Amino acid sequence: MEFQINYEDMQWIALGPELTVLFTAFFLLLIGLKKTFNVNAYLSKAALVGIVVALLFSLGLWTGAPSAGSGVSPDMFSKSLIHDRFGQGFNIIFLIMALFAVFGSVRYPQVDHENKAEYFALVLMAVAGMMFLAKSGNLITAFISLEIFSISLYILCGFSAKHGTGREHPSNAPELSWATLSSQESAVKYLLTGAFASAILVYGMALIYAGTGTTEIRFIGQLLHCSENGECTNPYSRNTLVYIGMGLLFAGLAFKVSLVPFHSWTPDVYQGAPTPITGFMAVATKAAAFALIARIFFTAFPEIDKIWMPFLFGVSVLTMLVGNIAAIFQDDVKRMLAYSGVAHAGYLLIGIVANSEDGVASILFYLSVYLFMNIGAFAVVFIMEGEGKEGNSIYRFKGLAKQRPMLAAAMSLFMLSLAGFPPTAGFFGKLYVFLAAIREGYILITIMAVIATVISVYFYLRVIVMMYFHEDESGELVIIHRGMGTIVAVSSLAILLIGFFPSGLMHLALASIPF
Repeated sequence: MEFQINYEDMQWIALGPELTVLFTAFFLLLIGLKKTFNVNAYLSKAALVGIVVALLFSLGLWTGAPSAGSGVSPDMFSKSLIHDRFGQGFNIIFLIMALFAVFGSVRYPQVDHENKAEYFALVLMAVAGMMFLAKSGNLITAFISLEIFSISLYILCGFSAKHGTGREHPSNAPELSWATLSSQESAVKYLLTGAFASAILVYGMALIYAGTGTTEIRFIGQLLHCSENGECTNPYSRNTLVYIGMGLLFAGLAFKVSLVPFHSWTPDVYQGAPTPITGFMAVATKAAAFALIARIFFTAFPEIDKIWMPFLFGVSVLTMLVGNIAAIFQDDVKRMLAYSGVAHAGYLLIGIVANSEDGVASILFYLSVYLFMNIGAFAVVFIMEGEGKEGNSIYRFKGLAKQRPMLAAAMSLFMLSLAGFPPTAGFFGKLYVFLAAIREGYILITIMAVIATVISVYFYLRVIVMMYFHEDESGELVIIHRGMGTIVAVSSLAILLIGFFPSGLMHLALASIPF
């Protein structure tokens, strides 16, 4: 058998954003070798330049990228990658989230961290992995991309941990701070659960390959296609191996997006990780996994929805209810937002259950909105963050409205948008997802989603009550750094603009349906 490489579909320009991010990461590692440049001021600015260039690249490529109705083939690099508006749209989400992690460099990495360059390089490597994942046209490419960003995040979650010189003995071992212990716990838990998830995921992919004879996502859909008169492209592809592999594949991805019952790692990892990394993970990881879920279930498995629909239906309902109910009992804001993220993953899954173009477009819209809601909320948490176990307690928000009225107003806007109050962007995010489900006849899941939304109002409004109806007893001065202040302002403006003019963003989402 002769192996031939197809050079004609190597569209290097389409990989411009990914290559820019990778080269920037390698450049940061090189300049970090010189102590003069191994400081946050230089490294963050260099990383920022790379991210902005890649972002502009992605915006330009989105306009010229093939769309589902254009008739232009999106395949490139022997069908291992797909160049379409769907992938470029997710690139924009990942890169905007990377800005948050870079702006957080005002405190992370800390002064006594020796490996500052590695922090920024790992953030960029995680972004590159997510970008390749959203463009994956092959299950093998998807798995490699997923592992690239997962391994980077395993390390970043433990970045707050401070270790000794390596010459300590149990008799003279230094006492570790709470931040160090929680960061270590975060990294270990994320590593172990992520490793199990990856094993389950790749086993599912192997079974799908065994059942269909291919790992190409679009070709799997063609093999499973059957016409209205019952004639199938390959009736043997509809077999037990494919069904089991599909279930294992979904289970592995469910770990990544914190769907119930695969969500237990989320609050501990979010609480222990550095806040900029927590904020980055909260949206970017969810967006990356949902990009793959949408591409696989909408492209490869749409015609066997009677097999997977009941399971996704049940997981979505459980995720919404469990996430919102668990968040009620959290006093730590990062843990509360972690459970909130679990619930929002359930809302997003409704778009997959709808199994329609409107459903996929609603996911894109929701993630774009969730980006600004979450990045703004975590920026405020970062500003309010203190030391020790109670550093992110909800009680630190007491009386914030008197000391920093604009910051309190912005946080209130983020909470109301996450809860889905009109006319914020969060309301339309939920509305479009619900409408997509209703159009396909899924009334029950919409009713359950509304009930879950009502439950969530309590813990979101609790933060607002702390800011406006309680007095500050600590007397601690709240300092707003320029980077975080910019993120809060831009996120607030975006939520208001999308809330008043949602149709523009939805039109872009509809134009980004995957092949």
